[in-house]
Amino acid sequence: MNLWVLNERLVYHHYLASDVPFRRMTDTVVVPSGDRPDLIIFHGFHGPAAFVESAPPFNSVTIVEFKRPVRDDYTDDDNPISQIYRYIETIRNGQAKDRSGRPVTIPDRTPFLAYIVCDIKPTLRMQAKTAGLRQTADGAGYFGYNDNFGVYVDIVSFDKLIGDAKKRNAVLFEKLGLGTP
Repeated sequence: MNLWVLNERLVYHHYLASDVPFRRMTDTVVVPSGDRPDLIIFHGFHGPAAFVESAPPFNSVTIVEFKRPVRDDYTDDDNPISQIYRYIETIRNGQAKDRSGRPVTIPDRTPFLAYIVCDIKPTLRMQAKTAGLRQTADGAGYFGYNDNFGVYVDIVSFDKLIGDAKKRNAVLFEKLGLGTP
């Protein structure tokens, strides 16, 4: 998996689904909804997935949303920030069940991490500002915490994502004799 490009901690997880509707996520949590995040990752309660029990509670949930490159036509209905908030509300609203049909409670204190990978265009800039997110120092993204949903939001351009991953891992690639990434 290339999740390390986004965040190295994402490779340690209990359950990952990619582009699967909530109602079809039968391995861990089932939510009666047709919404389907690009990636949703449930992190185990006691550390890396190899060492966790196979049932909730989870110590965090990560949602990754990828958007089409150069897109600048987000409406209020398909605003990716609001989309993430809807996913979280769907998971937290008490309708989630585990694979044996038992209710799953995601405590309010369970942190959600949301990554939105997209080009930073004017429409998204306005939506990020409206959501109270702060622009990164380099201007290549936005970040912030929404206390109402308990979610850390990180909006990053694809170019910045790849550039940062290369910088973070340059020494590793060099030491492995793979050259610079």
